[in-house]
Amino acid sequence: MSASYWESTQRHKWQHTRESLARERQNLWLMECQLFPHGLSIVMENSKNGGQQQSITRNIPISHKDLHYDKDYNLRIYCYFLIMKLGRRLNIRQCALATAHVYLSRFLLKASIREVNLYLLVTTCIYLACKVEECPQHIRTLVNEARSLWPEFVPPDPTKVTEFEFYLIEELQSYLIVHHPYRSMEQIVSSLREEPYQLALSPEDLQNSWSLINDSYITDLHLMYPPHVIAMACMFITVCLKKSVSHRQQTFNRFMAESQVDLQEVMNVIQDLITLYDHWDKYNEPWIKFLLHTVYLRS
Repeated sequence: MSASYWESTQRHKWQHTRESLARERQNLWLMECQLFPHGLSIVMENSKNGGQQQSITRNIPISHKDLHYDKDYNLRIYCYFLIMKLGRRLNIRQCALATAHVYLSRFLLKASIREVNLYLLVTTCIYLACKVEECPQHIRTLVNEARSLWPEFVPPDPTKVTEFEFYLIEELQSYLIVHHPYRSMEQIVSSLREEPYQLALSPEDLQNSWSLINDSYITDLHLMYPPHVIAMACMFITVCLKKSVSHRQQTFNRFMAESQVDLQEVMNVIQDLITLYDHWDKYNEPWIKFLLHTVYLRS
């Protein structure tokens, strides 16, 4: 365990470059091509001939983006909502849910969504994250709430979660401590209040920055960049996209320049967030649910 990000396993063991992420996913892609060479055949119903239902079988080739976590933003956003939905049912702290998001992203670098039960994975990630973040949930309570949301996919036996937990820890290589941008944001806010900047952000600014950090867990940013870079980028968006507040923008830009943060990394984070929101406009939850149910419920 490490109290410092710079000495942590997150930096030394789990911080990727875009190139290393691409290599990891290429290996996963080759494995998927061997396991599922024919892709996914799904049966769709169309209403034709006076309302009479007709079934049409459609094949989604393995080369299509659907159900590949690195390419399918529908799947990424859906996973985010699954974690948030179960977390809110149990009133779990945001920091623990953020840790669960990171566990899920790391795990899906090693395993295909087609070979694991996503709903059981989400439940297990939250269960393990709550332990690590020192807000543990009783396993029966967690399983009961998960089953109330996804009864077809979460088994009633709690031992299934504990079995999956060992699988999850193995794929994470037992590196479970995660540093988040929330603390970095608080430190930045505190520094901005002091001389020579004297910039106080409004509660609305802080809430917007917090929300941007929450949304950033849908992306690969937490696998590539330090927490303070992500926090700085989210605050830059919040402060500098407001109109007719040029003094605030100038002060924040000066702070960012003098902090010696890597500006190229900050710009990369901002670009990834813009890409995320562009895909979010096209989010199609019924389609991704239909695909997952086809994978998990087919005989």
